[in-house]
Amino acid sequence: MSDQKRAEIGAAALTAVLAATGVTVDASEVGAVARSLERIERAAALLQTPSFDDTNERFYRLLANDDAGSSA
Repeated sequence: MSDQKRAEIGAAALTAVLAATGVTVDASEVGAVARSLERIERAAALLQTPSFDDTNERFYRLLANDDAGSSA
């Protein structure tokens, strides 16, 4: 499956999930939501069980410093 086709399927699935929650999303906004979710997942994967005290600080620092792949 091509990356383009995979992206189209992912966008359609994300649109369906958001619609099921009652959120209205334009097709142009789905890409931005998907990119945000990808960044959150990458940052969460890097945390690897930090201490409770610095979890939030590290998570938000990783999000703030992660510009890889973002175009917005």
